[in-house]
Amino acid sequence: MRALTCFVAGAAALLAVSAAGAQCTGGAACPPCASCRVVASSGSNPTVAAMASLFDQIAAGPTRYGALGWDFAGRTTVGSGNGWCGGSGPRNTVAVTFPCVLLKAIYATESNWRQFCTTGQTVISFDCGYGIAQVTSGMRRGETSAYDASRVASSAAYNVSVGAAILADKWRASPCVGDNDPQIIEDWYFPVWGYNGFSFRNNPNNPMFSASRPEFRTPGVSSAQVRGNYPYQELVWGYVHYPPSAEHYRGVALVYPNRAEICASCGLPTARISEPAGSHRGGCDTAPTPDASVIDVPRDVTVDVARDVTADVMRDVTAVDVARDVTVVDVRAVDGPDTRDALDGGCGCATAGSARTRAGGLVMAAVALAALRRRRRRGG
Repeated sequence: MRALTCFVAGAAALLAVSAAGAQCTGGAACPPCASCRVVASSGSNPTVAAMASLFDQIAAGPTRYGALGWDFAGRTTVGSGNGWCGGSGPRNTVAVTFPCVLLKAIYATESNWRQFCTTGQTVISFDCGYGIAQVTSGMRRGETSAYDASRVASSAAYNVSVGAAILADKWRASPCVGDNDPQIIEDWYFPVWGYNGFSFRNNPNNPMFSASRPEFRTPGVSSAQVRGNYPYQELVWGYVHYPPSAEHYRGVALVYPNRAEICASCGLPTARISEPAGSHRGGCDTAPTPDASVIDVPRDVTVDVARDVTADVMRDVTAVDVARDVTVVDVRAVDGPDTRDALDGGCGCATAGSARTRAGGLVMAAVALAALRRRRRRGG
């Protein structure tokens, strides 16, 4: 009975948070994150400038950042070159590195660069996504991992390094874009798709998305501010172009692949695609510039301002979308799928920032209260 009471209390707390705005939840009687592997740690977030510098260090890879983060358990290289893509070109193995602006945009998408809540406790999502990178793989009760789960909760640097390792595993599990060059940002399109889960929900050809959608975060376009209007990788592409502020990083207008080359109904991309014209190569110190090896062709974007924003928000709380997080299976990535949606301003075990989580709270409360009434009728 105590467990059910705790469950009902947690549901009531989640509903209260939903009404009051996102915040950390939980209490001594009903510990938060009962399904998660480690408890929240205490700490404070680094400044934006310090965080930007940290991401630059992590982007250099484990052979450069050393003890600052996780060493990827020996997985310190990735394939590069056309030979990895079914062609006759080079089949190189290079040290793992990441485009700095890409890491920064992924972590802006995931958590707005927050390791800790305003209460000083680790940001933990409703499905055990921890910290800046919202690491879920290996973070649920009963799971194991090659990395230190406690440090994922307590250390911003370690957290983002684990997120980077998961992204590198997605690179290994993905077909090629162009010649599979990790120095070209657009070549990470499929791995970024996989970071949120190889599922049809993130297929750019999914009919739930408008074929003429503007770029995510396009200023002045209401539909472009609704996350549910886009597959995950396009959220990241939008953040690359439009950072949270000029202090975070310099925005870069990435180009998009030709959707016609991507399988129409798959969850896991099945074949390589060509390099998008005008792809960007660059390091961390300066804004990436168009790769000289390809012709820079402007992308044709049709701004669709007539979409029903309310309907798009409600689409995120459909049963199909909720079920996605418990059915997606990535059998090729070493650390498994990371299928949670990003934190939309919420933190704590019961995240209240997104429409989908609020809907989940309503369902959880209704189920719990119905169960309690049944038990009372039976005299339990």
